[in-house]
Amino acid sequence: MIIYDETEPGSSKLAAAPAATLRLPDPVAGRSSVSSIQLPDYETSQAQVNEQQHHSNSSTTTLASSFRKPSLPHRFDSRFWRITFFALAIYVFLSVVVGIPIIVTRIKFRQAHQPPPPDIQSLFLDENDDAAPPYNSPFGTGMVMAASSLQCDTWDSKDTLPGGRFIATARHTLSPDGMFAVRSNVTDEVVPHPGGMHNLTVAVNDDASERDVLLVVSLTTSSVQLRDQAHYCFSSAGDGRGLAVYMPRGLSPTDVQVFDIRLLFPKNPSGPAGTSHSANLVTYLPMFHQYFAPLNDRINIDTINIAGAGLDVVCDDMRANKIAVKMSYANINGMFNASQSLKLDNIQGSITANATLYNDPSTQLPTYLYMDTGNSDLMATVTMVSSKPSLAPKFNLALQTFNGSLMLDAGYDAATQGGQLMLSAQNNQGMSTVYVDKKFTGLFDLHTKLSSATLDYSRVLNASSGSGSNKQQGWHFVGDSNSTYWAQGWVGTGTRPKYWDPSKDGKVSVVSSLSPIKLEIVP
Repeated sequence: MIIYDETEPGSSKLAAAPAATLRLPDPVAGRSSVSSIQLPDYETSQAQVNEQQHHSNSSTTTLASSFRKPSLPHRFDSRFWRITFFALAIYVFLSVVVGIPIIVTRIKFRQAHQPPPPDIQSLFLDENDDAAPPYNSPFGTGMVMAASSLQCDTWDSKDTLPGGRFIATARHTLSPDGMFAVRSNVTDEVVPHPGGMHNLTVAVNDDASERDVLLVVSLTTSSVQLRDQAHYCFSSAGDGRGLAVYMPRGLSPTDVQVFDIRLLFPKNPSGPAGTSHSANLVTYLPMFHQYFAPLNDRINIDTINIAGAGLDVVCDDMRANKIAVKMSYANINGMFNASQSLKLDNIQGSITANATLYNDPSTQLPTYLYMDTGNSDLMATVTMVSSKPSLAPKFNLALQTFNGSLMLDAGYDAATQGGQLMLSAQNNQGMSTVYVDKKFTGLFDLHTKLSSATLDYSRVLNASSGSGSNKQQGWHFVGDSNSTYWAQGWVGTGTRPKYWDPSKDGKVSVVSSLSPIKLEIVP
């Protein structure tokens, strides 16, 4: 039985130990049995930890500083930049105040005192970019003229017109045979050349007593200086036989400098009556309005090459074996008569032609017609004539435009029998209409992509009615295929051949992309 002390309840009756009991670890072999380790108190331990952290941060900062790139020193301060700015402002101010007036003064001085070319004759003797024609001349490879045959800047007369205009005129005569060339140094510019509208007239001389070809050049200017800056040369021999004119560049819109050139053929050429003269005509006048009147029947022109650009070319019954007219921006209008080839080439301007083509069947060669324009209308009426009515002629016609209407009316002369006709018409964004008379015999091919293709021969059927053998000798139509976009077949007199022979059979082909096409056979 355990009896607690009433004076100290819950306390043990055992005697308290005089000190804390500490059990040391077992000794390790080779060491002293008494431990020399003494742990520091709390304050001392915290002080040691803080000191270690401080040393660690200092080491890290020192290491980072050793790898950091040293900063560049400030080489330019704000004072330097202010000085630079003020110096630049002063330079700009002096350039505007002093430099611009000097430049303007020198430009005006040059315009008022523009010297002539160093050697006037060399301009026309050399084949340079200013004077050379833009095409390959069929009469030679160069435009070189003998210096002894040149007559330059020798004006026959100089006068002053009312209104402050100045005029100078020169004349030159040439024999009716040979080459006639009229050209200028002006290039193919889009807009008309400043100074006025220049003119070329090719016609018959009103003076019946004149037996030679007369070349007349007139110059009208608004000042004497402009008159002196313009030059001309007559040549009596060589590929450049004729006239060449030089117009300076840099004319202002208020300047007036106009050339008027007349090439006049005689009414009664030299030589016995009935004698014909052979000639060739070449012009390179981009900024000239060119007009060609009918010439004397005794003047037989073999080849005509016309080059223009910004002003119209008008031909009134132009006759030659080969005719070529090349334009850029203006229109081609007129009547043409060619026995070998007729070429009318344009880019922006329209073509309106009434052409008569002659063919000699004995040569077995076709007569060619080529018309091409890119961004305008093409209207042509073509009459095909055979020089030997008893023989069938050959003709090859090709017409093309891109962004305009195309209309062709091709027919044989009443005294000419039907022959081989190869006709091709191409368009893209305009209506195409082709008329061919019933003398045509051959294939037809009409094709469009996004519009309609139509063949109309109702007028021929209404005009020809017969039966039996008479019908076989009459006009016939054979359709191979017919749809909205495509029509093919054969038309003509007699019976259709089993195979198409391109050496003697004809063909009409009309093609378009976005617009309708129509082929009509007319009586």
